[in-house]
Amino acid sequence: MAKQPDERRSSRRTITVAEALAERILTGDYPPGTVIPPEAELLAEFGVSRTVLREAFQVLGAKGMIRSRPRIGTTVTDPLHWNYLDREVLRWRQKVVEPRVIIGELFGLRRMIEPAAAGMAAEHIDAQALETLQHAVFAMARGNGERTPETTAADVSFHRILLMSSGNRLLSGFGAVIEEALRSSIWIGSDPANRLPVALDLHIAVFEAVRAGEGARAYEAMASLLDVTAGILESAGYPCELPAYLRGGLWPPEKS
Repeated sequence: MAKQPDERRSSRRTITVAEALAERILTGDYPPGTVIPPEAELLAEFGVSRTVLREAFQVLGAKGMIRSRPRIGTTVTDPLHWNYLDREVLRWRQKVVEPRVIIGELFGLRRMIEPAAAGMAAEHIDAQALETLQHAVFAMARGNGERTPETTAADVSFHRILLMSSGNRLLSGFGAVIEEALRSSIWIGSDPANRLPVALDLHIAVFEAVRAGEGARAYEAMASLLDVTAGILESAGYPCELPAYLRGGLWPPEKS
């Protein structure tokens, strides 16, 4: 059943309040251990109902950013408990953290995860997912190497399919992070001086290796694809140096 107008307004207000409080937490205005201001004070500040405020607290609590304790109140938790992989937390951090830091973190995660995911997908992908992966390649090809909304959507789909086809369900949970990292890279590449190509040939190389069931080749092809992105990001002032322990490649894992 579709939400009624009042419900939609309440939901928007909840997210607005949650985001405002999250930004204060992320910027250090409310450091870890801080007791959030009293309910009456926040109700007056935001002009919302008690229900909306409590729903906002629930949103932040679900992301590990706050917790309520009897006789103490609602406190900000240690950052170790925050769900940094949550889509909204990612978006909130992008508003308050220096872009170089965010993009460096996101791309570093891509380099750790995606080559291995591609290699694993070569061993586990099913026929339906392989067909969808091929359609994503075709969609990128129709763009003739240019960045358009369609080629960007296909690019995101390509990378998410590989995660979901890795044979490890936990890797699927990184889909939102990988998408955010990819879109951030594309945003930087939208500047003509930092143009980020679709790199169709490298996507095809990944696809062909996955289709052939060759995990090592898929790993290396994805690593090469990410090298291209790293070069663009670094030229734009976003350092993405590959850690020394990854430079030699980790696929296939050594047998004990």
